[in-house]
Amino acid sequence: MTLIRRQLSWWLWLAVLSFGIVVAWVVYEVRWLYPDLQRHFGPVGDPQVGRQIITRSREYLQNGLNILASEPLDEEQFQDAFFQFELGYSFLNVGLYKERYDCTNISLDQLDALLDSMTSAEATDLASIVRSLNPIILCATQIEQHQWELRQTRAMAIAERIDRSQRWFLLVTGAAYSMGVLFLVFYERQRRKTTRSLRSQLSWMEKALEDALTGAQNRRAFDRDLKRHFERYQRGAPAFSLLMCDLDFFKDYNDRFGHTRGDEALQQVVDSMTSAIRPGDQIYRYGGEELVVLLPNTSQQQALPIAERIIAAVADLQISNPGSPMKTLTLSGGLATTHKDDTKCQDVLNRADALLYQVKSSGKNSVIGEA
Repeated sequence: MTLIRRQLSWWLWLAVLSFGIVVAWVVYEVRWLYPDLQRHFGPVGDPQVGRQIITRSREYLQNGLNILASEPLDEEQFQDAFFQFELGYSFLNVGLYKERYDCTNISLDQLDALLDSMTSAEATDLASIVRSLNPIILCATQIEQHQWELRQTRAMAIAERIDRSQRWFLLVTGAAYSMGVLFLVFYERQRRKTTRSLRSQLSWMEKALEDALTGAQNRRAFDRDLKRHFERYQRGAPAFSLLMCDLDFFKDYNDRFGHTRGDEALQQVVDSMTSAIRPGDQIYRYGGEELVVLLPNTSQQQALPIAERIIAAVADLQISNPGSPMKTLTLSGGLATTHKDDTKCQDVLNRADALLYQVKSSGKNSVIGEA
C-alpha cells in the first residue's frame, strides 16, 4: 500500500509538473510571443502598425501627384500637395535607407530641390514635377520591395522555427502527460490561429503588383484598384472611366514573327500608351494582349479624347502586321464610365468589355464609348 501511495504521489507530482510546464508555455506564448510577432509582422488594431516607412513615403508622393493632377487646381490643393511631398521627404529621410540604398540621398536632394522650386516665385508646371518625382518614386518602390523581401524571409524563418518547436512540444507533452490534454487543445488552437494569421499577413508579399514583361500593373493590382475606386465612388467621389483594350490580330502577329517579337511589340505598345495618358491614370495588363486603362475622376466626355489619343499612339508606332487588314499593329478599345445604377465594380468592367467586343466586331482600330 505504501509503495502504491508512493507511485501515485510520484505520478501526481509528475502530472502537476507537466501541468505547470504546459501552463507556463501557453502563458508565455499568449502573453509575450504572439503579441510581439503580431506587432512586428502585421497590424494589430491600428492600421498604421506593420506598414513600412518607405511605403508611407511613396504613398505621400503619389498622393501629392494625384492632387496636382486634379482640375481645377486651386491654392489650397497646391499647398496640400506640397505638404504631401514634405511628408514623403520626411519618411524617405531615414538613416537605414541612406546607408543601404544608393538612390536615397540622390532622391532626397531631388525632392528638396523640387520643394524649393515649388515655394519660389517661379511657376512650376505639372509635367516638370512629374519628371522630378518619377525617379524618386521609383527609388522608393525599389527600397519598399527589397524591404518586404527581407521581412518575408525573416518572418518565414521565424514561422518555421516556431512551428517546428511547437510540434515537438505537442508530441512530448501529449505522449507523456495526460493531465495536460485540455491545455494542449487550447494551445494547438492558439498555435494554428497564430500561424494562419501570420501566413495571411505574409501571403500578399509574395504577389508582385507589376507585370514583369511590360512594366504595367498586373491583374491583381487592377482588381484591387478597381474595387478601391468604386468604393470611393459609392462614397461620393467623382465618376471614373475604364478603357478595356485589345491588340487587333495579335495572334497572327505572334504566329508569323514568334513570341519574342510579340513580347517586344507588347512592350512598345504599353510604352506608347503610357506616353498618351495623364499623370494619375494607370495602365494594367489584364491578360495576354488585353490591357486596361483606369482614368480616375474622369467622365465619359473627358475620357473619350484620351482613349482616342491612346488608340492613335499605338497606330503611330507603325509596327508591321501583315495579317491585319491595316497592315500594322493596332488597338481597339471599349470605354465605360461609372454611373448611379452600378451596384458593384464589375458592372463598369462588364460594360467596357461588351463595348470592346462591339468594336472588335465592327472594324477594330478604334474606340467605342457609352452613349
